[in-house]
Amino acid sequence: YCSEMGLPSTVLITTPFQTLARNTAKNVGQSDFVVLVVEHPVWTRDDAWIAAATEKLVEPIIATLIQPATK
Repeated sequence: YCSEMGLPSTVLITTPFQTLARNTAKNVGQSDFVVLVVEHPVWTRDDAWIAAATEKLVEPIIATLIQPATK
């Protein structure tokens, strides 16, 4: 959630960057910021893998982006 603008938000990153993303969120006062992670690397994956990964992420993305404002 981006409290500065009051907008639901998230980031989708690959596994090597998850700690960086979570630490950055914490350092800017957004410790509850949702970081969604997919296996690395993405560019070497085939269409079936991408489709399966997408299927797993749809519900968490929707749940994150439609949460009610907490301001």
